[in-house]
Amino acid sequence: MKKNKYVTESFINAITKEVSILIAANDHMSIEKAEILFKESKVYNFLCFPPDYFYEEDPQYFYEMYENLEHKGLMVDNNQLYLMQNPQLYKLPTD
Repeated sequence: MKKNKYVTESFINAITKEVSILIAANDHMSIEKAEILFKESKVYNFLCFPPDYFYEEDPQYFYEMYENLEHKGLMVDNNQLYLMQNPQLYKLPTD
């Protein structure tokens, strides 16, 4: 794997392992198959080559991005998806 200044290889491996377990459990497949699918995704590429440091992202964050990309075509987590579907929640009031 190419070196990246924003993430360590151990972080990538730990997240990949946990996300693969989540995919396998929810999509009823082997962990090995889930890992292959995750590693072929845009989300894995984002995990390996982020534009900036990750601070509070956990495996669930990457799993949600993977699922939303697969089912909705949007690489966003569930919080971002909710706000996209409810823009009135973050509009500033006008005077």
